[in-house]
Amino acid sequence: MFSMRMKGGVPIYEQLEARITELIVSGEMKEDERLPTVRDVAREFAVNPNTVQKTYQLLEQRGLIYSIPSKGSYVAGRDNYIDTIKALAEKNFSAAAEDAIKRGLTADELTDIIKKISKEIN
Repeated sequence: MFSMRMKGGVPIYEQLEARITELIVSGEMKEDERLPTVRDVAREFAVNPNTVQKTYQLLEQRGLIYSIPSKGSYVAGRDNYIDTIKALAEKNFSAAAEDAIKRGLTADELTDIIKKISKEIN
């Protein structure tokens, strides 16, 4: 299964979606790898199975996973989701950058922050 720390203030399904997305995009979960069952995830994190089902539906809508009835959910091929993930990242980044600029950060300061984060990740 996958590990995760629950954060207050963020809906559980969003936290699950973000963590599974991270695992898929990073390659930790491989194409055609089977995801844990809805019941297993619900039990592991002590959440309602409907919450996990909602997460899996969202991931499927974004093209990250596919489901086979009575078989389970699996990681989709990168070609199925990469454009969607990049568009979502751009949307989120744009909103954060706009907020930062409204709070007084300059374009140069934002660039420095991006470079710092990139170094930390790589």
